[in-house]
Amino acid sequence: MKTGFEPNSVPVFEPARRQMHASLPGIAPSLKVEGGYVRTRSPLMSDGMIHLETNPDVSRICPYPIRIEYASSESGEMFKMRDHIFDLGVEMRDCRRLYIDYRPLAIQQERPWMKKRTEELQTVARRELNADYVVHDERMIYIQPRFANLKIMYQHIRVKDDDALMAVRRVITQIDLPTNIGSVRKSLQLATLRFEVTDLSGQTVTYRRDLEEVDRVFTAIMQMAVMGEVSIDLARPFSDTSLLCKPVK
Repeated sequence: MKTGFEPNSVPVFEPARRQMHASLPGIAPSLKVEGGYVRTRSPLMSDGMIHLETNPDVSRICPYPIRIEYASSESGEMFKMRDHIFDLGVEMRDCRRLYIDYRPLAIQQERPWMKKRTEELQTVARRELNADYVVHDERMIYIQPRFANLKIMYQHIRVKDDDALMAVRRVITQIDLPTNIGSVRKSLQLATLRFEVTDLSGQTVTYRRDLEEVDRVFTAIMQMAVMGEVSIDLARPFSDTSLLCKPVK
């Protein structure tokens, strides 16, 4: 049976760009999806992508990977064959695989048969796909301040500042962990980035401003956390006292 992780696999479904009901489809940029983005069914799924993008244990994400058939009695009638498309297939660095659906808690409460369907899909995923299956809702996605911290990490993923990253990486490998963000900041001096505008010739600077609000050390630490090179405390809002530890292997 196909798993959706095979080479050259493509999504078996794509949400409509506009829908008449309450769901709000969107686009989630991704560094872990072939093609660079996911068309999400809902804001909940978009926010779920932030968790996966910032999790160093996640190596690959496959949107709408397969359509699977399974025997169901979720409505109380005799068994009948149903089909289902998972929202995401997730492959971990240790090669474990996970299928995820995102469903608001209110919808689950309105439709009690969904609990039975979840159990049936968990059985099918284990037996036929050698994978786990979970349903995520607001109770998992929006734990605070963890989610606010993950959004901050996500905002720094695509910044290209190799000099700062190498400098911070060197400092963290030389000092004893655990430490905190403030201690790393005090251990090195990075030049302030500068924004310049030149005339059409490119020879004369017509406007110049130092970008003192850009925190190069913080960005590098966020990127190291996303890559799994350092572990950061997500249980409290990020600050200079945020604890940095060796990653758990």
